Amino acid sequence: MSSKIPVAISFTGVANFLGVVGVIGSLIFVGLELRQTQRIAIAGQIQERAKMETDRIISYTAGNIQGQLLFNPSSFEFESLNDEEQSIARLAQAWKGVMLQNNYYQYQMGLFDERYWPQQVRRITNWHNTCELRQPIENYIEEFQEFLLSLEDRCVD
Repeated sequence: MSSKIPVAISFTGVANFLGVVGVIGSLIFVGLELRQTQRIAIAGQIQERAKMETDRIISYTAGNIQGQLLFNPSSFEFESLNDEEQSIARLAQAWKGVMLQNNYYQYQMGLFDERYWPQQVRRITNWHNTCELRQPIENYIEEFQEFLLSLEDRCVD
């Protein structure tokens, strides 16, 4: 009779081991699925940003080829622009702010590739320090406002 007990324990041990292996396998599968879902989300964000970029280019250049030049503040002196050009330059700057805030948010959520973040910080810093075109900080979400306040401010007198 005593020889039957080790077989029962052995069977229970094998069953427990297989159960643990099954749970580990399930967790690995779920992890891989989450990773794939994140990659799909990142790809969707990149595609949406590309679409917004092309929409921007078309909107600024449609009927006004000079509009594209006003997207880059280093290509003009703001004070020398006429009222219409200043409005377009402000709209371009506001558009950049929305895009940069979106990039910041995507980064905070872990959906923005780490390799591109230093480039984005430089872009955000340059955008924020375009003093004559700076948007009110209150236009942005609180987390982005705090980030902007942490940057070097070249617009302070």
